[in-house]
Amino acid sequence: MLRTTTVGILSSLLVIVSVSVSACSGNSPAATTPAPTVTDTLGTQFAASCSSSMCTLAVQDPSIKPLSCDSAYGTDAFVMLWSRVLTIHVLNIPSAGGPSQVSAAEPGHPVSCTASDQCTPWDATIGNIKYQFVCQNGICQDPNKVLTTSDVITLCQANILWPSTCPYITSQPFAKRLAEIAQGCDANSGQCVSVPADCWQPTPTVDGGIAALDSGAASVDSGF
Repeated sequence: MLRTTTVGILSSLLVIVSVSVSACSGNSPAATTPAPTVTDTLGTQFAASCSSSMCTLAVQDPSIKPLSCDSAYGTDAFVMLWSRVLTIHVLNIPSAGGPSQVSAAEPGHPVSCTASDQCTPWDATIGNIKYQFVCQNGICQDPNKVLTTSDVITLCQANILWPSTCPYITSQPFAKRLAEIAQGCDANSGQCVSVPADCWQPTPTVDGGIAALDSGAASVDSGF
């Protein structure tokens, strides 16, 4: 029953957060690495390496492996994802080429910080969207952007260990968090009304951190 319910919830959320990760048309990203290392909300460090199409991240803890638990055939890799919340995401990169898809089924953690100078190196213009990050409530965010459903899914994974086995979406507490997110989101419009109280909040709150969300997409393009 849990698996059926969770898969049904995820199917609705996937319509909202699946986006193309190919380079944006008209964008000319520079193949530079803005910061040598980043750290997630569990304290795991990653070494960054950027190309003209995306930034990949090499985990420094040998016991952690990139595991997307995606059904697609390809190579799993940690990548940087640009959105309201700067995200370390496990992406399945197709072995046959073509665009990848960012999926709610794939694990992700916010980039942690103690000061804004740890976030600003990742400022980027991707397509026509300009990202300017600051350190807010311990994570790198662009407060000028609205929170999206994918941001909320990332916030709700902030204290969940990177998976070592699959499936991921039916594991706890991620399955419970997805159910909570679904209760506050409209699968048809992509609109959400809250961040679940047991998830990392975008701003410090004492009442559970109610936040208005929209259905905007995130990008892994490294357009600096």
